[in-house]
Amino acid sequence: MAGVNKITRSVAPKTLLCDADKYVSAAVSYNQGDLLIFDVGTGLIDNPAAEVDGAKFVGVALQDVVAGKVRSPYTGTDVDAAQGLPALAGPQFGVVVKCISKTGDSWVVGQAAFLDPATGTRGVSSAGTKAIGIFQGKAVAAAAAGQEVEVLLGARYPTDTLIF
Repeated sequence: MAGVNKITRSVAPKTLLCDADKYVSAAVSYNQGDLLIFDVGTGLIDNPAAEVDGAKFVGVALQDVVAGKVRSPYTGTDVDAAQGLPALAGPQFGVVVKCISKTGDSWVVGQAAFLDPATGTRGVSSAGTKAIGIFQGKAVAAAAAGQEVEVLLGARYPTDTLIF
């Protein structure tokens, strides 16, 4: 399934990996809107597997990537071998993104947001150890399953310090 642009506001958009071609392989696939990390073991951009992966957070995906290549606009589901290779944009931070809240979490404006891969590739939680951003929406007493919340995303890679 193709991703959807979930960026609602650009505050101070930045990227740590401008040309992501060097940081993907045939083993890498993700959708636009996914929250991404830089896997220092493989040297590749990837989806997080656990909340602690927030230490390597680099931002939100701007394009769909299938097996290391930008998803084809012609076939709609895969990569077209005959298609020329477009530039691959690196993950972006410094933008407000609609993420999916962990069910039952409460949120208040200005609260830290943390990765929650168990909720999905856009999952965030109001509790954790490695903040990836700051909650921007109206207060939420208890998030419903699948509820979107707006988060100003920062980046933590390479120093494990949240930057915007």
